[in-house]
Amino acid sequence: MRTIISAALLLALVACSTTQVHRNSATMYAPTSSSAVQVLYSAPRREYESIGIVSAKRYKPGFTDPTVADAIPQLQAAGAQLGADAVIVQTSRSNNDRHTVVDGEAIRFVDRPVGASQSTATGECKACGTIGG
Repeated sequence: MRTIISAALLLALVACSTTQVHRNSATMYAPTSSSAVQVLYSAPRREYESIGIVSAKRYKPGFTDPTVADAIPQLQAAGAQLGADAVIVQTSRSNNDRHTVVDGEAIRFVDRPVGASQSTATGECKACGTIGG
């Protein structure tokens, strides 16, 4: 019985966050590591290209209100799916239903180091030679 309750609780917690990813670039990039995706709150000084729009919705149970920081890991993961170097936070809002929603623009820096370029129109990763990431 404990196992069933534990499994149900775990499933409920996993279901407490969602992400949306919308690619706006014709070029497909290999996914990046979510831990390497920078979170910015204003446009960087470096030249960049917009590759998509990402959104993270996070539920926070308990007695404290959800914050933007609660949704940042999901926002980074959504940006990583697109191959982003960073996500620029555009908007954030907390709902009365214990959810916080953060929207951002996924970007790639134009002046990436040689060898870090992982893009083709077919989705081939130049660095590792795999197709589709």
